Amino acid sequence: MRTFIFKSLLLSSLLFAGLSANAQGPFPMFNNRTHSVEAQPFANLSQRIWDLMADKNADALKEIFHPNAMFVHMGGYWDCAQELATIGGGFIHYKHAEVYGVDVKQINADNWAVYSTIKLDAALGGGDNIVTTPFFVTQTFTREDGKWWLTAMVFTTRTSGPGIEPGQNMNH
Repeated sequence: MRTFIFKSLLLSSLLFAGLSANAQGPFPMFNNRTHSVEAQPFANLSQRIWDLMADKNADALKEIFHPNAMFVHMGGYWDCAQELATIGGGFIHYKHAEVYGVDVKQINADNWAVYSTIKLDAALGGGDNIVTTPFFVTQTFTREDGKWWLTAMVFTTRTSGPGIEPGQNMNH
């Protein structure tokens, strides 16, 4: 019995030590801002999209968003035309995206994915109702006829990491 208790305590201590050693969190991408020469253009394009969305510049976004792109939000998903109308009309105003980290992965020669850790301030419904929400955002880019297009953008609500205090209600 004593051996069992000792082994249990030892295992618990090792587990705690492992978690403590990873004190920056289980997600190293929270602080990732360094990219290869090949990946950097996609990190830059991702930031450009956030800037254009903050400016409500649907015309410039139309040159980046593939006509068949899909956008997945907390309340549903819709196509490129709806996303551009939503942004251009101010129904959702992406006021500011605090980007904590960006991870860029090549899928193949014609497809790349950008995974971002953000906290987004957005005005909903065309008014001054600002909502702050932490997200993981996935953006996929596809090369078609020599041009890079955003083909999908997915917002996944996150519950831990930078910009979130323990017990904090982010939707305020």
